[in-house]
Amino acid sequence: MKKFMKTCYKCGTNVQTAKCVKEGITLECLKCPKCGEEYFTSSELIKFDIKTGRRKFVRKFGVLGDSMVMRFPTRVVKDFNIKPGDYGVFEKRPDGILIKPIHAKEIN
Repeated sequence: MKKFMKTCYKCGTNVQTAKCVKEGITLECLKCPKCGEEYFTSSELIKFDIKTGRRKFVRKFGVLGDSMVMRFPTRVVKDFNIKPGDYGVFEKRPDGILIKPIHAKEIN
């Protein structure tokens, strides 16, 4: 884990990298040896949310042949009326990728 801070905000003691258990999930953190305060990176907190089911719209990338694939939640497919044969237009954004569904009938 990359150290993103040096001292505890609560008591000023130098923090140390550690493994912490939060609601039964083991995460990497920075921990104060004096007061016990724990500090987590945003990526560790996202991992925690995924493992506890708090982030429902997270999906893992997979491989199919030479391609990278991802499954979409049923709710998203229904909400946007996505059907087999429809297209996804990818837009590169500073904070990630936006996928816009385009229905095949709109193109034909």
